[in-house]
Amino acid sequence: MSQSKKELNALLKRISADQDKRLSPDVHEETEVLPYELGLQTPIIRGRMPGLEAVYDRFARTYAQTFSHHVRRPVTMTRRSTELVSFKDYLGAITTPASLSIFGMRPLQGHALFVFEHHLVHILIDLLFGGNGWIENPPPKRELTGIEIRMLSKVVLSAMADLGIAWKRLTPLEPYFERMEVSPKFATIVPQEEVVASTTFDVEINRVPYTMSICLPYLMLDPVRVQIEAGKASFDEEVNAVNVSRLEENLRNSKVSVKVALGEARMSLRNFLNLKSGDRIILNQDQDKPLKVLVQDKLKFLATQGSYKGKNAVQITKMIEPQPRFKDLLDQAPEDLDEDS
Repeated sequence: MSQSKKELNALLKRISADQDKRLSPDVHEETEVLPYELGLQTPIIRGRMPGLEAVYDRFARTYAQTFSHHVRRPVTMTRRSTELVSFKDYLGAITTPASLSIFGMRPLQGHALFVFEHHLVHILIDLLFGGNGWIENPPPKRELTGIEIRMLSKVVLSAMADLGIAWKRLTPLEPYFERMEVSPKFATIVPQEEVVASTTFDVEINRVPYTMSICLPYLMLDPVRVQIEAGKASFDEEVNAVNVSRLEENLRNSKVSVKVALGEARMSLRNFLNLKSGDRIILNQDQDKPLKVLVQDKLKFLATQGSYKGKNAVQITKMIEPQPRFKDLLDQAPEDLDEDS
């Protein structure tokens, strides 16, 4: 029993000594000190960027048509996602050799990247030189020739033009192509720790998906951050021929009610309840006056009654112009208003 008590006391003393050592560390003990640099700290970024997403959605629709013209194949292009990552992580996800085009956007300061991933580069080169767009998987990892880089540059120049059109709805920017690299180590546009806005696009050619991306330094967007975060012009004001034709087709196939008013009559409830078979109701419509044609219960035409192929019919004689709205009255010139009055 005494032996167990001694062991317990020794254990308590050891625990107490360890606690004292942690609370009062030896001043001579070496401690690792990590450097803290204010300039390299990752900024706190919150929220989405609906304005930027709207710009890229418009760019994807426009550039898909331009891309199809270059490769002579139908191409579909959609924006997949926009993420805020470090530039180091963005470069680490790129497989070489790739097409890394460095470009700027006047009047913004700095440079950005427009990247065709490894597989898309070789498919694009094959199609530009008359191939069928089917190559071995995975494609060979070889350096690009000078003529291949020049052909790719033409496709990138078209992207810069379409990107400028897409930005025009949000804020007027002028993208310009500077140079093309095939290795990420030669495409350093910002420090490795800086945050960039990386947007990935899905590009489908011959029913095979590929990817391209646009990388914008977050600080580069600072002058237009208000428009980007507020989502100004996030709606698409551009006229889309496909949507217009589809809307027109749907409108033409819509069914509307057309009624011809043969006349009206008013009577007391007592007379209405006493109506019986054979009674006649005198209408307020004269025989020689035009009938009213109602479309969706609104007066649209005047017509005369007749018959056509053995059935009752009406012939349109006049179109009723809609009443001027308050906005239309404001748009009229003062002399027009005087003439109307």
